[in-house]
Amino acid sequence: MIRSFTVRGFMVLLVLFILFSIGMYLLNLFNPAPESAAIDVNMPAFETEEPPEPTFSPSPAPPENTDPSVEPEEPEEQEPDEAVEPEALEPPDPGLEALPVRMSIPALSLDYEVRPTGADKTGTMQIVPALAVISWFELSSIPGNKGNAILGGHNTWRGERSRIYHLDRLEIGDELIIEYDDGTSLSFFMESVFVYLLETAPANLIMDVGGEARLTLITCKPPFNAATGTSDNRIVATFKEERMFVIPDPPIEPYPPLEKG
Repeated sequence: MIRSFTVRGFMVLLVLFILFSIGMYLLNLFNPAPESAAIDVNMPAFETEEPPEPTFSPSPAPPENTDPSVEPEEPEEQEPDEAVEPEALEPPDPGLEALPVRMSIPALSLDYEVRPTGADKTGTMQIVPALAVISWFELSSIPGNKGNAILGGHNTWRGERSRIYHLDRLEIGDELIIEYDDGTSLSFFMESVFVYLLETAPANLIMDVGGEARLTLITCKPPFNAATGTSDNRIVATFKEERMFVIPDPPIEPYPPLEKG
């Protein structure tokens, strides 16, 4: 009798476990995990039509205390500490305040106007709809300051090629010059250049506005995809103020061969 009851109880538990497993499978099937959030700034879309004006949503105001029965806490009065003379520290470098107005790349015979631009409501960097204009993403750094200064230009506009078309043919150390609205200029030198598929490009790294001082120049690269309205590839070149290498002038002479003793 006891053995029969034990077998019956085991069978009931087994059936309940099977029903529970089926229920969890159906729950996961009809309630998939949410997708990860999109990055803050997307790579330029390089649309063939003029993009809409960027829109920005104001930050929400902090909630106010609407319960009249709850009195706000008054801060406790604290005795002032003994006056301590501050150490003599040098003020931090505010960096450049002048804005970029022109960009040139001698190796590409490129000398274009620079205009500021923002992002649309989807968080995509906008590109000025013109051929001989380079867009500077004004939410990024000013070129020469700490962080990433992001610029972009059309590879082709209305059937005409831009001087930036062969950006991927630049060599390490090629110069890029930024002119500012105060009449000054800075030289940057190419550190790297890559061609990415738009679908797999590491946009979170390319569009990161923080980090060390650098300048990122972006353009599209054929083929053009009519379904998406943009090219399938992106050329991304990174420039820094310091040269990656120095070519001695005059060249260093090789060591003379050792004489046999």
